[in-house]
Amino acid sequence: MKKLLALFLALVMVFALLVPAVGAEEAPQEEIVVQEAPKGEGETKSGETTDFAFLATSDMHGQIYATDYTQPYEKSGTYKRGLTRVATYIKEMRAKYGNNLFVADAGDTIQGTPLTWYNAFFNKKADGDPAIKAFRTIGYDMWVVGNHEFNYGLDILNRQLDYATSASSVSEKQMTVSMANYLDAAYNSDLSKMWDKTWKNYDPYVIKDFDGVKVAIIGLGNPNIHKWDPANHDGIYFAGIYDTYKHYEAEMKANADMIVVVTHCGLGSEASQATDSVRYLVENTDSIDFVFSGHEHGRNVTQITDKGGKTVNVLQPGEKAAMVSQVVVSYNKTTKEATIKAENVMLESYKLDDSLAALLKPYEEEVWEKYMNVPIGKANGDFPAAGLGDAPSAFMDLINQVQLWGCYDRKHNTATTDDDKPAQLSISAPLTAGDKANLIPAGAIKQGDMFGLYRYENWFYQVKMSGKAVRTWLEFSATKLKVDKNGNPYATSLTYYDVIYGDGFSYTLDAGKPEGSRVTKMTYNGVDVTDDQEFTVVVNNYRFGGGGDYVKYLRDNGCDFPASRFDDAVIYSTQFDMDQGEDKGQARALLGAYIEEAGDKGITPEIKSTWNITRSHPELEGKTYILHSNDVHGQLMGYANITALKEELEAKGAKVILVDAGDYSQGTIYVSLNKGMNAIEMMNAAGYDVVTLGNHEFDYGYEQVKTNMAAFNGKVLCANVLENGKSIFDGHTIIEKDGVKIGFFGMETPEASTKANPALIKGLKFPAGKEMYAIAQKEVDALKAEGADIIVCLAHLGVDGESEPNRSYDLYKNVKGIDFVIDGHSHSVMTKGENGEPIQSTGTKFENIGVIVIDNATKKIEKNYLEAIVWKDLGDKKISDRENDRPMNATVQAAAAAIMDAIDAEFGKPFAKSEVDLNGAKDPGNRTMETNLGDLITDAMMWKILQDTSEVTVPKENILAITNGGGIRAPIAKGDISMKDVNTVLPFGNTLSVVYVTGAELLEALEASTYSTPKAIGGFPQVSGIKFTIDVNKPYAKNDTTYPDSTYYGPKSINRVSIQEVNGKPFDPKATYAVITNNFLAAGGDTYYAFASASAQFDTGLPLDEVLMEYITEGLNGVITAAKYEKTQGRITITTASKPDSPKTGDNGIEVFMVTGLSSVVLLGAGLCLIARKKKEEN
Repeated sequence: MKKLLALFLALVMVFALLVPAVGAEEAPQEEIVVQEAPKGEGETKSGETTDFAFLATSDMHGQIYATDYTQPYEKSGTYKRGLTRVATYIKEMRAKYGNNLFVADAGDTIQGTPLTWYNAFFNKKADGDPAIKAFRTIGYDMWVVGNHEFNYGLDILNRQLDYATSASSVSEKQMTVSMANYLDAAYNSDLSKMWDKTWKNYDPYVIKDFDGVKVAIIGLGNPNIHKWDPANHDGIYFAGIYDTYKHYEAEMKANADMIVVVTHCGLGSEASQATDSVRYLVENTDSIDFVFSGHEHGRNVTQITDKGGKTVNVLQPGEKAAMVSQVVVSYNKTTKEATIKAENVMLESYKLDDSLAALLKPYEEEVWEKYMNVPIGKANGDFPAAGLGDAPSAFMDLINQVQLWGCYDRKHNTATTDDDKPAQLSISAPLTAGDKANLIPAGAIKQGDMFGLYRYENWFYQVKMSGKAVRTWLEFSATKLKVDKNGNPYATSLTYYDVIYGDGFSYTLDAGKPEGSRVTKMTYNGVDVTDDQEFTVVVNNYRFGGGGDYVKYLRDNGCDFPASRFDDAVIYSTQFDMDQGEDKGQARALLGAYIEEAGDKGITPEIKSTWNITRSHPELEGKTYILHSNDVHGQLMGYANITALKEELEAKGAKVILVDAGDYSQGTIYVSLNKGMNAIEMMNAAGYDVVTLGNHEFDYGYEQVKTNMAAFNGKVLCANVLENGKSIFDGHTIIEKDGVKIGFFGMETPEASTKANPALIKGLKFPAGKEMYAIAQKEVDALKAEGADIIVCLAHLGVDGESEPNRSYDLYKNVKGIDFVIDGHSHSVMTKGENGEPIQSTGTKFENIGVIVIDNATKKIEKNYLEAIVWKDLGDKKISDRENDRPMNATVQAAAAAIMDAIDAEFGKPFAKSEVDLNGAKDPGNRTMETNLGDLITDAMMWKILQDTSEVTVPKENILAITNGGGIRAPIAKGDISMKDVNTVLPFGNTLSVVYVTGAELLEALEASTYSTPKAIGGFPQVSGIKFTIDVNKPYAKNDTTYPDSTYYGPKSINRVSIQEVNGKPFDPKATYAVITNNFLAAGGDTYYAFASASAQFDTGLPLDEVLMEYITEGLNGVITAAKYEKTQGRITITTASKPDSPKTGDNGIEVFMVTGLSSVVLLGAGLCLIARKKKEEN
């Protein structure tokens, strides 16, 4: 009986400990939600893992040798791009992965440079093509041909394909050619047999075995060849890429563990059918693991969600061998899960592969000797490159004259006489290459110069077009017109912007008119052109086949255009010479022949065209737009967006004012590295008119603020930051637009007094509350007295509850006469206040552009709204903060890219790795709870000081570290870590300080810095060497007055925080502790006045970001391990109260005890009944 009772009581105790109470958590701590890791990431599973890699190039366009053919012979072999540099990287990867490396090219390889063009037409040996020879020598596995492979005709392409697929030799490797959707046209008549035979019997896909992991690689060609090269595809039927993939999908899935697509189709541009875009293909299938995509010359890694919800990486390798797309796969054979790392690797800094360069050198020398350096004529003057699309030019007139001269049967080779005279009109776009000031300088002209004058292997058609069709063609070209900030029209996208030339032909385009009605005048020989008038017109084969969407636009607008080269409307084609295996009908050949025919007379730059572009009365005249940003925090590319919007509005006649509400100087390494000056440069480039200051402008000190703002071209307004009783900048200004006086005044958050390092802003006062309202009222009254029609406050105040009574809400309520508040600080996204107040804020980092519209006639604000910007996250090796869904101003974009590229080059190289994601979030995160990143940083601070404690006057067991969660500005992702990553996490340039405090002062600091917990607060302590508890059930007992020069209240008593231990030993409130912290907190920043008033302290001068990097490299041997930092260390315990109306989610420790205890009592009672019954039975 005793044994039974003892056993039962033991079970009761175990039950009480293990059974979770209904409505309670297992421990009275703050709840932390951990997001489940995606497939292939997160927890490591057991099983054998195989690593293998893929490399892909595309759109090389003949850039085999490292030569820029717009430069002289002396620079041959010195260009930063070339397959000879790619080869070096491929060799590195092959040394690492051996046979577990697969190399592919996605097409457009043999067209684009004199080297490949010359050898295509003049080196007709079976193994004579240098591009294919280079591929085979390097060891490429697969080639998917591009559309430009067809430019030279099938005779040349077949010769190159046969060479590519010929048997391997000692020095060359046989390649697979795969275009699964290029089918034998003979089978196409019977749909049941169309898939029976691919063109030339090429394998639709291959299966590569990587140490037992089978990967299917399918090649998909571009199906639009029939449009772009209508004469060069006899015997081929071009099936759609989606239909083709679906045909082979089940077969590949049955035989392979993974599926990879290599295609010369882009994400979406120029896809004649939606189903022929890579985006459609991925979104409507669920079996593709990743895609290499050519054709668009994109340089991105784009992530697309497939039909099953999986994220699929689509890699675009750019053009001309500038980069290689790379995927590294780690495949678990047991779980069949793959970790995929996708990135684009820039190769312009890589050295040449000497052996490949030596192999190609004879080809290079021959093309210079026999083609490039051969003189053909002379120019009697300069043909300038500037303004080709903005006004008639000598160069574009020359190109159109060549097209008219070359596109008719001038030698009477054909039987018909219909083609014996030149066309009336010629259509062309500026298809030049290079960056010369003069496209053709005065003097001798060489044959090789033609490659810089016309980039593509186009030929020409002479066709019949109606007057309506010609007008409609011009209307589509006019959609490429924009208007600059000075109201001047100009052409964009010059490759797709066509001009029309002809003797007696003239037209006017009005950039101020709506698209579709911009051709305001079109005459021929002085007479208006009628819709039914007929013209003979020369167009290149690309436009003829639908390239650039001109033909589609014509047909969509009711115009006829030839459907094929056999159409009756086609009069002549220079394709005849191309069909003969020669190149005389191609654009460059015709241009060279035209110059040669001029002989000693030479060609003279003349402008004969009379077309022009104007700008009429725009649609937004009479409106003033205020565009505003706030809390940009180093998002430099956003300035290119807001500038583009400004220009767009100005082009439509609006007046535009650019303003910012503060916090532009800090947030990323791109601005913090030079203490905010890059932000000023970008605002100057964008043309900002007015800014106010945010608290982060003071991160680098008052002296730096003065330096930065002195460099700003606009007006700086800040009424409530005082030095010796006067504001440090003007408080207000008026900007007048079309008779409307718009007054602006600026207000800084009083929290800057503690959010900036107090030591760096000594002597400055930041009035708060009623004193702040009085200053604002004074500014409003002054603006009214100066005649302001509308008064706008640029407020860096925010709307968060913790900022009361210094919020924008409070300001607007207590100050009379404000028409609108442009707000910052709290990173809020809002177009009005909680009670309808006219307050607008854009969020942060250009999530949006704020817009306020003023009607100039009524002098009233008409409306306000936000223009969203969606930024693209490109993954681990992302081109950070560079791409979004809005137009960008090219000049400002280039300025931002220059800053970012320079910093990335110096600070973007990895120096360590992390096995875990480190939490850099704010809420929930570093401002509300202990995080693994907070643990890492404070551990680094401890580690550094403990290396040498000779200057520390307390025992080691009394040393601890504290940093503020608000100073941790970004996460660190799993994978490689760069200096840029660390600087983004710790951007303030803080140094390591040591502060001596008593235990009581330490308690005060912790009590004050967690006063709002569980609500977020920037001062929330991340710690090392100490364990403490925050009881949020208890109220914060604040003093009657704030800390000196602060908006924070110190504690009257210690109610919420209790310290359990310091370095494993009991906490002593009377002991002296050395707190390692940052110089911001040591000076009393945030809520840490207790540190500023401490008995002693010293600054080590060691930058905190460098300390962290040193700890990672030396203390952790370069790896932040999951074993040490995957989870937090339990240094901070937060007790939270249960919700009375939601007992199932309560987390009160007493409730846990009561419910669990009640369960135990019930079980104990049931057990006693059983014992009594047993005893009765025994009796």
